[in-house]
Amino acid sequence: MSFDPDPWLTCLAGSKSGRSEVTVRRYAEMHGSADRAAIADLIRQRFNERYLDPILDNDKRHGFAMLAICCLMVETLESFRNGWKDTSERGKSEAAFCQFFQAHDEFQELRPVAHEFYRAVRCGILHQAETTRNWRVHRDHGLFREKDGVRWVSAFEFGKGLKAVLDHYHAQLSASDWSSSVWVNARKKIQAICRNCGLPES
Repeated sequence: MSFDPDPWLTCLAGSKSGRSEVTVRRYAEMHGSADRAAIADLIRQRFNERYLDPILDNDKRHGFAMLAICCLMVETLESFRNGWKDTSERGKSEAAFCQFFQAHDEFQELRPVAHEFYRAVRCGILHQAETTRNWRVHRDHGLFREKDGVRWVSAFEFGKGLKAVLDHYHAQLSASDWSSSVWVNARKKIQAICRNCGLPES
């Protein structure tokens, strides 16, 4: 493990030991040559290894941990799709979930309860390490069900849906022009990530 403080050596995806590391400097080279395929692969790899692989390919996974990671990924994916630097602005985080459920049919069952999901599941797990307002988490089939005021959400189905959304996003990036809005927004988000590594605004 290298602890070189040079921000250009920060790993965006992959690993040095596995010889799959993509550094900020390597991304800058990809950006300079408008290498859409390589950057689309970088984005997919970053999401898979940071979010999906630990929850979908893990025998010790737990529903609450799975759903916590899923909620992180929803906000991050929406940041890529919208070109947001972050979701710290008041109301933006909740809007991210509502937009996400609306945009992807994998989550259409959650559209009518998007605001409630955000407050009871996303905020409940993040701030209290538990769901609130009579929401419960399981790992069975069926994304969402409701009975007698109790709502259940499947962490496993949520994760599977996220993987499908990521694959769609990767395909959209691969098929779109460099100047398209999907690429302009993706590049804005990656630029913000690089600045978080210590690079100056310019």
